[in-house]
Amino acid sequence: MRPPLASARPRYGVIDVVALLFRELVLMTVIFVVIVAVGAVAVLSMKKTYTAGASLFVGVGQEYVYQPRVGMGERAMPPSASEVAQSEAAILNSLEVKRRVVRALGVESFQDGKPSSESPARQEAAAIRSVATGLGVEVTPLSPVVGLSYKSADPAKSARVLNTVIDQYLTYRREVFQDRATSAIRTQRQTFEQELADADRAYEEFLRSNDIGDFATAKASLTGSYQTVFAERMAVQAQLRQAAQRLATLAAQQARTPAEVALHQDLNVAAQDLILQLRTERESLLARYQPDAQPVREIEGRIAQLQAYVGTGTAVGAKEVRTGPNPVWIELETTRINAQAERDALAARLAVLDRQVADLTTRQARLTELESRNSTLAGNREVLTASIREFQQRETQSRADNELVKAGADNVTVIERAQPPSKGKSLRFPLMVAVLAFAGFTALCVGLLRVFLRRGFAMPLTLSRTLQAPVLAVAPAKGV
Repeated sequence: MRPPLASARPRYGVIDVVALLFRELVLMTVIFVVIVAVGAVAVLSMKKTYTAGASLFVGVGQEYVYQPRVGMGERAMPPSASEVAQSEAAILNSLEVKRRVVRALGVESFQDGKPSSESPARQEAAAIRSVATGLGVEVTPLSPVVGLSYKSADPAKSARVLNTVIDQYLTYRREVFQDRATSAIRTQRQTFEQELADADRAYEEFLRSNDIGDFATAKASLTGSYQTVFAERMAVQAQLRQAAQRLATLAAQQARTPAEVALHQDLNVAAQDLILQLRTERESLLARYQPDAQPVREIEGRIAQLQAYVGTGTAVGAKEVRTGPNPVWIELETTRINAQAERDALAARLAVLDRQVADLTTRQARLTELESRNSTLAGNREVLTASIREFQQRETQSRADNELVKAGADNVTVIERAQPPSKGKSLRFPLMVAVLAFAGFTALCVGLLRVFLRRGFAMPLTLSRTLQAPVLAVAPAKGV
């Protein structure tokens, strides 16, 4: 019996593949030429593109700094220049900017002179895609400069579109960053003003119902009055004690002083007068008699007897006594009456001061009870007044900032506007090289497919390598 036949896949070497490719050279050449011809036609039909360039300087403006809407909190740190540039680049690449450019220039500017029969919405969408395709926005890291470019087949169109993009971007960003809180701030301020008017009326009614002109002034005045009256009361109390003690002392002195005393008395001095009379007679006798004469001695004896009588102390006595009121007692009585009147006056004054202190204490207690209510009402007025002042300042600043933004005072500066480029760029040469490479690669792939999909063994070396057996002879193939 004959052994069964087994199919073996040809094993090619590099030389075998090269040799077989040469056998497919005609097919490969045809494919290469066809692809190159088609690619050349497509490449040569391409027009030059003209790229217009511009650049913008983007600084950190107020719109990038956080400010609290209410209160005076701390502001956040401003972003870096590159972050601001990224944000502005996003606005430049926004669909709204492209739509405004299309509407500013007109849809027909992007149809290359070939009017479209589609709907206006589709024509606008196609024009927007054309702007998006040609527009380039470049941001350099750590740089505040944003580069712009626009390419088209017309140099004047490239410059015109790019300048329109810049203009529409500047207009749109002002609308984006426009402070829209002015009306809300004004409304809130008016609300606060109405609330302040209500608070004023409530506070005035509170003061009027409690008979208070100004609470702080009334309290300060009442405190001052209380201190004055209390100090005067303490002084009057001291004076009253002093007057009472003085009155008690005067009463005690008056009790020890007699009410009547002897005002005048006549003394009996007859013995002294008689002695003087006898002495006068003795002198007269001495003029006529000797000192030892009997009449002289008798008179001297009588004088001696009278002197001895006077010397006993009983010769002088009250002859007549007249009594009357004691002046000291009268003075004490007068002083006592004045002291008693002064004491009574001080007592009456102290009673008045006691009533005043009690009245002031009552009024202070009443003000203390009303102080919390007054603090609440006054605090509401102060808070509302401060809020109105703050919102007025914010409203003024917001309005001024909007006017400045409308006038063009922002943080974006156009460094260089677009000018029509003088030289265009063409991709014909690199595209032609790519076409040649693609044609060669495609032709090679077709040749390799023909080689590896071929049945049988086209070369003796292939058969010998595949079957691992020597080839003894090669015979030409016969037609059937």
